[in-house]
Amino acid sequence: MARFELSDEDRSTIVSGVPCAVLLERHGYALDRRESTRNCLKYRAGKGDTIIVNHEGRGWWDTGSDKKGDVFDLIRRLEPDLGWRDACAELGRLVGVEPEGAVYVRQREAASGADVAPSLRWERCGELASGSQAWTYLTVQRALPEWVVRRAAAAGVIRDGLHAAWFCHRDAHGQVCGVELRGPERHLCLKGTVKTLFRYMPGGAPIVRRLVVTEAAINALSFAALDGGRTVDTLYTSTAGGMGPETEEAIRAHLRAMAGKSGVGLVIATDNDQAGDRYAARLSAIADEIGVPWSRELPAWGMNDFNDVLRRVVAERAAAA
Repeated sequence: MARFELSDEDRSTIVSGVPCAVLLERHGYALDRRESTRNCLKYRAGKGDTIIVNHEGRGWWDTGSDKKGDVFDLIRRLEPDLGWRDACAELGRLVGVEPEGAVYVRQREAASGADVAPSLRWERCGELASGSQAWTYLTVQRALPEWVVRRAAAAGVIRDGLHAAWFCHRDAHGQVCGVELRGPERHLCLKGTVKTLFRYMPGGAPIVRRLVVTEAAINALSFAALDGGRTVDTLYTSTAGGMGPETEEAIRAHLRAMAGKSGVGLVIATDNDQAGDRYAARLSAIADEIGVPWSRELPAWGMNDFNDVLRRVVAERAAAA
């Protein structure tokens, strides 16, 4: 029997035509209606088993393990014993099927009236201060040093959303165009968000010579805390888990400004998984195209991301104290 092969065209059709939410609904996951938005559907199946569907239904990530991927990765997670041919056949039958959760959220948002732009919601959000729930989440649960959080708050790139820390993305004119929320029970972007980059520059240099790119704002702050090569002209950024055209253009703009200057470099600090490898390949190709040297930094001990590393370092220091 000839080995089954899936063409690139068929794979693309499945990835774009089978929303991850459809698979979850067919495997007993229920939509968390209160916590879901059109761009971030939260599905639960029992205590601690929560999967977020994002990237317009084409991506997902597991809040309990940080595993993520496309619909092919999801079906392997849900049915690990399913053969490759059967998995492709099952996914093929679901092309064009719309998830009930997406329909519900779309109808709810349509009935809610005019949307409030992320920039306005950001302006109404409170300043981050020591002792708040968001502060405790960042400094205790995420083990971020207080100096990192204080500088980020003072720089105006992080605010307190009561139940989550808010991290802003700005456009080419410096205006807030999106907000990334991170908290114990929240991992999403505000409705209407245009993802560019979260930017944190603790040094005071007027130009950027060293650009660090991670996948999440907390990872950008974690890398800064761990960074033995930190300089006053290092900019720590995150893509909020994706690289759309606005994000890519923001990265290109930084690299174009760096090109031709001495001592410049791009540090790729994406996650230690397949998605992180794909992002790293795209980032290195862009850097090569523009002519900026680059390097990739992987989390120590084979961990998934730099916040995992930071939490281990902090825990080991506490145990040794």
